[in-house]
Amino acid sequence: MKLLIKSVLLAGIVIWQLPAFAADEPVQRLFKEWQVTCNNLNDCDIRNVDENMRIVIRHQAGPDGAASLDIMSFDANKAEGIWLDGKRWEHDITLSDADANNDYANAHSADLNDIQALVAAAKNAMTISLTSDNDVAGSLSGLNAALLFVDERQGRIDNQTALFKTGDQPANSVPPRASAAPQFPPVPAVVPLDDAQALLKKVIASQQPALKQEECEPAEDEVARSEAQPLDAQHALVMINCGMGAYQSSSVLFITPRTAPEKAQQLVLPLPLKDDEGKPNSISWFTEASYDPQSGQLFHAARGRGIADCGESATWRYDGHDFHLISYNSQPSCDGGEPGDWPSVWATPGYTDNQGN
Repeated sequence: MKLLIKSVLLAGIVIWQLPAFAADEPVQRLFKEWQVTCNNLNDCDIRNVDENMRIVIRHQAGPDGAASLDIMSFDANKAEGIWLDGKRWEHDITLSDADANNDYANAHSADLNDIQALVAAAKNAMTISLTSDNDVAGSLSGLNAALLFVDERQGRIDNQTALFKTGDQPANSVPPRASAAPQFPPVPAVVPLDDAQALLKKVIASQQPALKQEECEPAEDEVARSEAQPLDAQHALVMINCGMGAYQSSSVLFITPRTAPEKAQQLVLPLPLKDDEGKPNSISWFTEASYDPQSGQLFHAARGRGIADCGESATWRYDGHDFHLISYNSQPSCDGGEPGDWPSVWATPGYTDNQGN
């Protein structure tokens, strides 16, 4: 399947249209204390929003979709087992204590049977804990609804592979997960820029209205952090740095004709999730932006706060005409957890962020 993002020129801004791809539009929503994220391939991430304990259940789409469970108790040093409403759940599961490599107690399983057993035991419970004293406990409010939503979305209702509403239907009756890698056109040959700094300064001078509209007024040190990279034989990607925050900086990007920098057009790219009003989202400020001409990949990663327990990251690939969205991850709420552990919202089968031509 070929994924294309078609360009449209609107008032000096290049906006690429994001198409539907694979199973469904991605979704991210809350069920009381639990967040569900399902990407375009229908791989789903179910996690709680408790700062003291992070519980993450993942289930890939398809009959053989991999499943995993992680329970991380950030204020507990020792994992003694699993307690539901203060009662020990009698089931063997891998436990690990806080140590030099892991600063929290943890329970983990990649066995679907383990996860189904815990879900069944927890259906009527209110809290979960890794310690007998129950001092650090996570709320289970909303988990049942979240799991049922995932089962329904993945076509698992009454199926042997369902997380919540299991039944007798065989695994092979579940809709398949998209797996065919799209055939992207090749990345353009790299043609070095004659004078990247001169091109950069000409774009800044000629694009003042667009920069002011974005409230981007680069001072001398921001200009020094700005850069221009070759896109193809006729164009460059000019990244104007708009300021440095406490731990990251953001840039406004322009698709720039090499011989006519005054005709540069601001780059705005769509994001897969809609806003609270159901309208499409897009990005015009790219955080920690970088572009690799050899692979044609544009990177963006924005932390919501310094410890990176929330934020978003994205990768696009340029083929000489279009930017193709390769991956997008997002964790909107800052609730603790491992740095950069943000659920997948968009994924491209067979493609990784470090893949080249």
